[in-house]
Amino acid sequence: MLVSYSPYDLSLPLLYADHSRVETWWNYQDVISPFYRLYLITKGKGKVYINQKGYELLPGQLFLIPKFAFHSYECDDFMEHYYICFFDETTGGKGISNPMKMNLQVEATAMDYSLMERFLALNPYKSLPAVDPKQYDNNRNIYAKEDGVSISTFSNRVESSGILLQLFSRFITEECLLLPEGNSLYEKLDVTIQYINKNLEQRISVSTLADLMCITSDHFSKVFKRIVGMPPCEYIQMKRIERAQTLLLTSHMSIVEIAEKVGISNLSQFSRLFSKMIRCSPREYRLRQFNALKSDNHLRHETKVSP
Repeated sequence: MLVSYSPYDLSLPLLYADHSRVETWWNYQDVISPFYRLYLITKGKGKVYINQKGYELLPGQLFLIPKFAFHSYECDDFMEHYYICFFDETTGGKGISNPMKMNLQVEATAMDYSLMERFLALNPYKSLPAVDPKQYDNNRNIYAKEDGVSISTFSNRVESSGILLQLFSRFITEECLLLPEGNSLYEKLDVTIQYINKNLEQRISVSTLADLMCITSDHFSKVFKRIVGMPPCEYIQMKRIERAQTLLLTSHMSIVEIAEKVGISNLSQFSRLFSKMIRCSPREYRLRQFNALKSDNHLRHETKVSP
């Protein structure tokens, strides 16, 4: 079954990006991540094994490691490359249905190099926090978001989003949009995450998510925490507050309506959880961001009319 997508639904939230050189120490085994890794190789060579299949990484190639792909790294000498690590999200909560069916290796074009250089210029100081992926892959800190919003920052994000979507499009195949058979435990985990994103208005129980994976609730909770970096209930709360932030900035809905829209019908509970995670109340958050945007608008207008 082919999933119905709109290109405007897909977003690719950025985690890390930089240009790096790895050497013989780049030899990490049995890595599993809830996000994608995109490489553009510039010098040297390396090797990545995905589900025990080997891929040689050579200069002039774009390479993608899909989310939840069981993989290992190998380098006999050195390899220089650009990298971008990112999630995939859609408004419908689907993401890419079958990422292992993407075209994982393609030849880079001159445009790809230009896009990558521009992307890094727009996103400085985004280097990986450590060389060992097991030190950052499954850590809740990868879900932290910046609080500030400004027109200039928003403009950069829009451009960055367009560049990353363009690079990501190089790997899309018709097969990757088909619903997966879901035989892999990690493919099934992705299905549960998609389910969470799509059903934030509803009550979501751990037992329901465990049933989607055909495993016990205890086993599900352990697998989820090991791969995603936090317990499922905490992840659900985080996604609800993220959705609330978006609605506060992009809609005229009341705070009561927003609380219900994200599945927290008790307003006091919603306000406490929002304040705990964002460090201000929902009302303060909306007012603060509105004032920041108004201030940026005023500053841009003054700059434009000044001699």
